[in-house]
Amino acid sequence: MNTKLFLTAISALAAPAANAENANGCEPQKPNFLIVVCEDISPYLGCYGDKVAVSPHLDAFSHQSVLHTNMYTSVGVSSPSRYALITGRFPSADGANYMRSNHFNKSFESIPPAGVKCYTEYLRAAGYYCTNNEKTDYQFNVPLSAWDEQGNWAHWKHAPADRPFLATFNLNVTHESFIWKNSDDPLEVSSDSVVLPPYYPDNDVVRHDMAVLYSNIAKMDRQFAKLLRELEESDRAKNTIVIFYSDNGGPLPRGKREIMDSGTHVPFMIRFPDGRWAGTKNEVLNMFVDIPATILSLANIELPHLMHGQAMYGREASDKPRKYVFGATDRFDEQVEKRASIRDDRYLYIRNYQPHASIYKPNAYRLQMPMMRKMVELYEAGKLNKVQSRWFETPAYEEELYDCLNDPHQIYNLCGKAESDSLLMRMRKAFQREWIDKYNSDWVRFREEDFVKKMWPNGKKPELETPLLKQKGNRVLVANLKPAVSVLYQINDNGLNGKLNHWMLYTAPIQVKKGDVVKVQFTRIGYHPSKISKLSTF
Repeated sequence: MNTKLFLTAISALAAPAANAENANGCEPQKPNFLIVVCEDISPYLGCYGDKVAVSPHLDAFSHQSVLHTNMYTSVGVSSPSRYALITGRFPSADGANYMRSNHFNKSFESIPPAGVKCYTEYLRAAGYYCTNNEKTDYQFNVPLSAWDEQGNWAHWKHAPADRPFLATFNLNVTHESFIWKNSDDPLEVSSDSVVLPPYYPDNDVVRHDMAVLYSNIAKMDRQFAKLLRELEESDRAKNTIVIFYSDNGGPLPRGKREIMDSGTHVPFMIRFPDGRWAGTKNEVLNMFVDIPATILSLANIELPHLMHGQAMYGREASDKPRKYVFGATDRFDEQVEKRASIRDDRYLYIRNYQPHASIYKPNAYRLQMPMMRKMVELYEAGKLNKVQSRWFETPAYEEELYDCLNDPHQIYNLCGKAESDSLLMRMRKAFQREWIDKYNSDWVRFREEDFVKKMWPNGKKPELETPLLKQKGNRVLVANLKPAVSVLYQINDNGLNGKLNHWMLYTAPIQVKKGDVVKVQFTRIGYHPSKISKLSTF
């Protein structure tokens, strides 16, 4: 299916089961969602044309799915990317793009604008049972309002039979750290078979680490197959949308943490339970902020106005495809940089606000990787060629422009070439208009400490007031509710279906009977939860 026809089709698509009647023949069913997220891989899968990858289960899944060829995150690292995935907002716009801003305060959490909530809260309010197994790392501590279940035991199987579910599973075996953790494991891919990009030197250390990467992908592929098989053996598969993606690109040097394609371009596949569009490709540009919007749209939930994303499918699907995707870098652990990018379907433009420094940063965590240490050693010995050395050299380019079609590794900077002047002007203007002016005016003028002070006045984590409860007849209501705050409650220490210690989401006055004890707590992303209020009903 070509892109134009695909866009025409998706604009009319509601959730695949939205018109199906439930068991009592009255109300339409809401689709379930199984979301499988792996870590730190670019499209290193056979279904994306990678000849080295051993990924038979994901390759088979691609024939049942829509395979997206142009899905991007806005930075090649997990925590800011996961901020976008849980809020539907660009992390740089909210001062949440600094990987580990607790450099200033060990307990620091990012605080988005008032009214921004985890997208799963909108699903919970619509009756969904939401589980996460188990990684969060959103640049803030996960609020109780986000999930019904959060932990390594969380599972869609715990969802009540009369409720739709959204269940996320995070597979970490492909994480950057497993390059060195699994270094001594038997290789499932020969180091002789890997294909090196031109910015890597060809030696045994680099080849071995790349082979470990592909071996980890083979392990992840089997983990994915187990989760999928578990669903397909249940009755709930027939109404479940399955989504697979990586949380960022990478995990090797000049991949993870980058805003070139090597750090931001990721695999993304979505399978509809009725087999709709199985085996097709979607070549439209999309970003991580579009994923929460898409899930809400497929669940027939109105999109929050504070989301930056646009839905790819469902009743809210946009009929105006993105012209551009964007990127920005700030802090990576102990290292700081400031770069931003804009990419259309062919060209990538990067603006560097700290060109005096090299793009490579001696990140202590990444230096645990053997090939990273080897590359530094070779550079310092003058044994890397011009292409391999450029990442390490000072000064860096102030501006970069790449033809991603003819130069997929983004090696040859077109800035300064007379034949590229008009293209450069176009990309500069789009960068300013579509990325800086629209989303990042604060990002340009603020330093990290400015964002921290804005979120934590006087260096202290803000607190929420205590809920005020009132009983009116057989209902308990919250008297001091504010739109920016989420409200959780329990009755007699129990939540849904009498589940002990489960907190339910307050969306309307609570139905009670005489003698019930109601507990209520306020939460908001980045804030201290409120004290718990109790009321004994009469």
